[in-house]
Amino acid sequence: MFLSTGRCGTQWLAAALRELHPEIEVAHEPIGPLYAPRRHFRRYRDPEAMLTVPAVAAHVAAIEHRRRPYVETGWPLFPVLPLLARRIPERLRVVHLTRHPVPSALSHLAHGSYAGSPRDDAYTRLATLGPDDPGVQAREYRRRWAQLSAYEKCLFWWTEVHAYGLELPARLAGVPFLRVRSEALLAGERATLERLLAFIGLGWQERWRELVGRVVDQWHHHTDQPLDPLLIRRHPRTISVADRLGYAAEEVDLRALVRRYAGRPDPGLDRIGRFESDEPGRG
Repeated sequence: MFLSTGRCGTQWLAAALRELHPEIEVAHEPIGPLYAPRRHFRRYRDPEAMLTVPAVAAHVAAIEHRRRPYVETGWPLFPVLPLLARRIPERLRVVHLTRHPVPSALSHLAHGSYAGSPRDDAYTRLATLGPDDPGVQAREYRRRWAQLSAYEKCLFWWTEVHAYGLELPARLAGVPFLRVRSEALLAGERATLERLLAFIGLGWQERWRELVGRVVDQWHHHTDQPLDPLLIRRHPRTISVADRLGYAAEEVDLRALVRRYAGRPDPGLDRIGRFESDEPGRG
């Protein structure tokens, strides 16, 4: 299972694994936001609470009963890890996939993917963490949430998820855990790819080199909001988590980021309408 905030190559990875390793089953966001991170984040004592949603219960049961090795990517899955550690500890392996906080947050900003976003769909209602959600650590953000820019709100939940990724190995003692930088993965660094494949239980194939650079993610959104990536300076906790993951928070190419993310916004039609009928309390 891949723990991430998304926007870090999980679609590319899932597609490559399907193509090169048909001996395993691979899924990307098979139940979308229905793991409901905003309700079940860091729910170590009673992770079974998420099983009250029929789609989640059915999916977890299917994972438990799969005979072939199973890989799941897609960022909303992170709250299910304590549950799987309880149900299938001997089979669970966790990959913590990271990306620098600034481009990660800008990408989510371009998608309108943050708590309280005007996008208002199942993903923003159920999955993108906000300071009022159970389980979040930086609850002091509640006092100034209304004053934060949308970009800063994306930095908040990047920080929450990766702080969780840093604490998880101790919380899920005995579960194999690997941390990988998406920058190295997507650059095709062979040592990183081999390490990841070995962790999954797969062997190296030279064809991985052919897939590096292939565009799989079809959603390349932009934003018309003012871009000030260095607002990260206002968030020492984000800088601290980034440092622990080996990222220098302010070492970014500002011009390249503006070229990539500034522009005419997209309504986010890749998300709207998906999983609405399955959302708890709706439909």
